[in-house]
Amino acid sequence: MWLLLTFSFLLTSTAQEGDKLLKGEECAPHSQPWQVALYERGRFNCGASLISPHWVLSAAHCQTRSMRVRLGEHNLRKWDGPEQLWAVSRVIPHPGYEARSHRHDVMLLRLARPARLTTQVRPVMLPTRCPSPSEACVVSGWGLVTNNEPGTTGSPESQG
Repeated sequence: MWLLLTFSFLLTSTAQEGDKLLKGEECAPHSQPWQVALYERGRFNCGASLISPHWVLSAAHCQTRSMRVRLGEHNLRKWDGPEQLWAVSRVIPHPGYEARSHRHDVMLLRLARPARLTTQVRPVMLPTRCPSPSEACVVSGWGLVTNNEPGTTGSPESQG
């Protein structure tokens, strides 16, 4: 199943690959109310974050011709009630975005109508300061999970 996951890591002073990600696990449902799923023609494409009722922040490499966003989501494979589906009225990739190198890989999406803020749909709370080295951090995103039982999808390798 495609579920919302959190990844806990310690911020290190050396930015070496592989030394930051400690653990990925399924989020408690709706504990990350700013998490957005971007869709292209009904298929999941990328993750994003709600930053205000009108705006979503994502990666520029996720830009497609007809994007829609789903808010208030936990399991991408089922509809359980609090989800909101919105069209995108404006796409603003970073003016310096370079597709080959992924430099400046960020874009803003303006929702066609403002999100309805609920307990399951809230903008991300931005930090008031930069984290310190060795400070614990949490990142959320969409991933596959499995419990190694027949009929489940995903694998431990796909959880990152």
